[in-house]
Amino acid sequence: MPGCNSLPNRTSQSIENLYENNVTRRLKRYVDVNYSYRKLFLIVVGVFALIWILGFRLFPSEAPSVQEPAADCLTRKLYRFADESANYDTNIIHNPPLPEEKNYLPYVGNGYLGVGLYEEALISIKPQNGRTLSAALPFRPFVRVSVMDEEFRREAVISQYGRGTVHRQACIEFGHGDSLETLVRYYAHRTYPTVLEQDVTIKNPGPTEAIVEFEQLGWTGDPPFTTGDVKKIQQGDEELSYLLGSGVIEINKKLIGVAIVYKKVPNALTVKAKSSKSIRFITVVNYAYLSNRKEFETVQVNLMNKSEQELKRALSHSMQKFQDRHETAWQDLWSTGFYISPSRAINALNGDKINATMYYVLSQVRDPLHEVDVLPTQVTETKAVLSYSEGCYGGHHTLQAPSLWSNLETQSDVLSVTNLWLLTLEKLGCHNLLRAGAPGVMQGMVLSFGALKFSNQHLEFNTEPKDLHRDYLFRRVWYGNATHVNISVKVEADNKAVLFVALDRSDKDYYACDAGCLDSPIELSTEKKRFPVKVTDPATAVLYITSDRRHIEELRLSIHVKEVIEAPAHENHVISMHKHGSGYGAMSTMFWVSISLLIILFHLFLFHLVYTEYFGSQDKFRTRNPLI
Repeated sequence: MPGCNSLPNRTSQSIENLYENNVTRRLKRYVDVNYSYRKLFLIVVGVFALIWILGFRLFPSEAPSVQEPAADCLTRKLYRFADESANYDTNIIHNPPLPEEKNYLPYVGNGYLGVGLYEEALISIKPQNGRTLSAALPFRPFVRVSVMDEEFRREAVISQYGRGTVHRQACIEFGHGDSLETLVRYYAHRTYPTVLEQDVTIKNPGPTEAIVEFEQLGWTGDPPFTTGDVKKIQQGDEELSYLLGSGVIEINKKLIGVAIVYKKVPNALTVKAKSSKSIRFITVVNYAYLSNRKEFETVQVNLMNKSEQELKRALSHSMQKFQDRHETAWQDLWSTGFYISPSRAINALNGDKINATMYYVLSQVRDPLHEVDVLPTQVTETKAVLSYSEGCYGGHHTLQAPSLWSNLETQSDVLSVTNLWLLTLEKLGCHNLLRAGAPGVMQGMVLSFGALKFSNQHLEFNTEPKDLHRDYLFRRVWYGNATHVNISVKVEADNKAVLFVALDRSDKDYYACDAGCLDSPIELSTEKKRFPVKVTDPATAVLYITSDRRHIEELRLSIHVKEVIEAPAHENHVISMHKHGSGYGAMSTMFWVSISLLIILFHLFLFHLVYTEYFGSQDKFRTRNPLI
């Protein structure tokens, strides 16, 4: 009967349905659990892969660009300094400083006077027998510039080492959304050493006139100086006012008589809409060393008269021509120099600090080759000193001397480092070069960077091969009055250093040989000549240069070495430290963090699979009677 046949069929179908449902539930549970882990794993892997691909873009080191007009204006104004900044010939500091900027002290000096560019900065002069401009005068020379109804400003200070000039560029918002640009230029004149100048240029591109206010901080009153009445001078069609002050300061029980003449500062200046104006603020300082205070009575008049005459002489030049003459002298001085390839190693010395240090040292020393009132006999003597640098530099190379590369953030730091540099050069064979002033100091510093030494008719390069693990360029080393030598070190792809030598100019033939001088000398020219870096036993210089072929041939006989081999390649981790900041090649830190996390996650996932397989095996083979 149909009823009797349907019972077993229904029972069979129920068993099948129960079995299918049980299997389906177990499969679904297994898939859900494993799918969730796999999904989580894949999501984590995807996130870290994305982080690695994007690198540090997710965590930018620079603050996002500010969109207000003043910030955009300042950015545009700084474009012209970008190349110099990239070459470390210029240092830019925003106010407040950006995280990656070097907070080196903005400073101007010429060896006769100097001053840091901060609010309460005093003019400093050189005490008797002093090495640096460490004697402060009770006078603050700079003029504060502000705009009436100023609401907001963005500014940066730019120190141009190769021009001896510091700029303060500002973009200002005033009134109801109007804008104004100010450029303040400071320099201690290189050819007129008694002159300190501050030039202010104001551009008003907007439709509203602006009132620019000036404030001169002036005298501090300690020690008190005698100040006179306002005097006037006719400059073309314009009548200019100026003031005088004089007095005596005492430094280390030595007396210095000082006279200061400075241009009177107007209270305010109106700049019409869509126009610009420029104004010069000149300060002239003269001083003399005294044996007693009574002597100042006779010296005072002479110092004041001289200062007045030099103010008139400075004003007789146009602002631009006067500045050009100063910058040309600095550029000539800066033509000798040094380059070192950038290093990302921790606490590595780089070009920014090297150039800043050279600038500060040069700012403490006068330049007899460019000053206008130097006698012709002194110029001749200076050139003779520069052409004969025997014995300089006689120590180990200075790139690895930490005390010579300390902080440069305050005037005290600058004077301390400068004093140590001048002392080091003086005691290690460069005392004659220091007599040549700033050109001799620049030459001595560049020689010291590579332990280059003039010795008995030749120039030798004494840096050890193991220290030549970065690219160097010694630019325009003086070898006599008419010859400049360029020496470069290049670390090639095989991590071996090689030398290149070329003449910038010459008045005779020059020859060079590598360590030991066993090979025939090579004649130098304006084209680069290649020399291998060799290691000798006992150690000798890695390079010799001379204008006397007979001398270099005799040098081959007088240098006694047991063994000469080509210097081995530098270890990979050393080169990698300089290029990438670590010994693990060019991979970023984020890459290695990501790899480590991926390895950890893989092992966690593997552990989960093993755990599931082992502890879930009992359920895999367990059977259940669906009827019970």
